[in-house]
Amino acid sequence: MTPTDDVPPQQVEALKQWLAGTKAQFVILTPKEHDRITGVISHFPHLIAASLVHQAREYECENALVSRLAAGGFRDITRIASSNPEMWRDIFIHNKHELLALFDRWIAEMERLRSFVEEENSIAIYHYFLEAKQFRDGLPSRTKGAIPSFYDLYVDVPDYPGVISEVTGYLAEENISITNIRIIETREEIYGVLRLSFQSEDDRARAKACLAKHTNYATYEG
Repeated sequence: MTPTDDVPPQQVEALKQWLAGTKAQFVILTPKEHDRITGVISHFPHLIAASLVHQAREYECENALVSRLAAGGFRDITRIASSNPEMWRDIFIHNKHELLALFDRWIAEMERLRSFVEEENSIAIYHYFLEAKQFRDGLPSRTKGAIPSFYDLYVDVPDYPGVISEVTGYLAEENISITNIRIIETREEIYGVLRLSFQSEDDRARAKACLAKHTNYATYEG
């Protein structure tokens, strides 16, 4: 919630009571704090995802393999680029000042990283990735953030007809809903990888237990 200075506290509390049925957790921020934080963790990441997709699209003109090979991990890390373009156009214009400041910081950050690579500074590169990993691993995984979370379960499945319906059938028997399903890779006579996405960590845990009970397929969390 982002009440302005002229909004009485009683009105804020009244709105909380009115929205209590949603079971939402309320955070009170100033409008400026809201714009800055969402710029960092939501708006600017959308911009980066879109720019990565544009870069891949340009490289596809040189080699058509780009689209084929981008169907797995690249598609995952850029999924937010598929968001509504009209909505994001309006968000970017509204939050222009915060985004311009983030542009400047991002460009400086990329220049610093570029110098690490150019100078083959292996220690700096290692610590750059290590610090990013440590910070990300420390982020809460059970709470909802600005970008919707998906809980993925990867299943090693053999290459034979009906294996997907087998897996989804077991999950359906236990009323476990899947939000998305994708075959990441499968080749004749070897195991492929089936990626199942769920709305909650609990659904993923139930699915993992279900498949362990009914099959001997290896599963691992994404």
